[in-house]
Amino acid sequence: MSIDDLTRRVEELAERARKYADVFRRSEAATRVSLIEPFLRLLGWNTEDPAQVRPEFPTQSGRPDYALLEKDGRPLIFVGAKPYGRQEDHAQYVSYCVSEGVGYFVATDGVQWEVYNTLAPKPLQEKLVTRWDILEDPPMEVLRKSFVI
Repeated sequence: MSIDDLTRRVEELAERARKYADVFRRSEAATRVSLIEPFLRLLGWNTEDPAQVRPEFPTQSGRPDYALLEKDGRPLIFVGAKPYGRQEDHAQYVSYCVSEGVGYFVATDGVQWEVYNTLAPKPLQEKLVTRWDILEDPPMEVLRKSFVI
C-alpha cells in the first residue's frame, strides 16, 4: 500500500469519525469495529487473525480490550478501547501490562490515540511516548506517529 493510500485511509477514518460521532460516543462496540480495528489494520495488524490480535486477552489482573501479539504469541502491546470522547484512568491498563511484562499500552477512543511505555520507571504522565488525533492532526503526522505500534 502506498503512502497516498495510507493517507487517504486516515482521511476516510476521520470523515467517518465526524459523520458518526454521536454513534461512537454512545457505543464502544461501534467505535471498536468502525474506527479502532480499521486503524489497526491500516498499520498492518490483521484484526481477524487471533495469532496477531486477540480481543479480551486474559491477564492476571483483568482483560485488556486487545492484545497485539508477537510471532510467538506473547503480547507485545495492550490496547484499551473506549467510546469516542470518553477518558478513563489508565492505571488499570498499566497494571495489565505490568502483570504480564508487556512494555506498551495504547489508550484510544478511535480518534485520540496515546501510546505509553508501561515499564518505564516514571509516573504515568511521564510514560507517554506519543499521541495523535485523527481529526486534528494532518494525516501524514498521524501515520508518522502511529508507526510506533
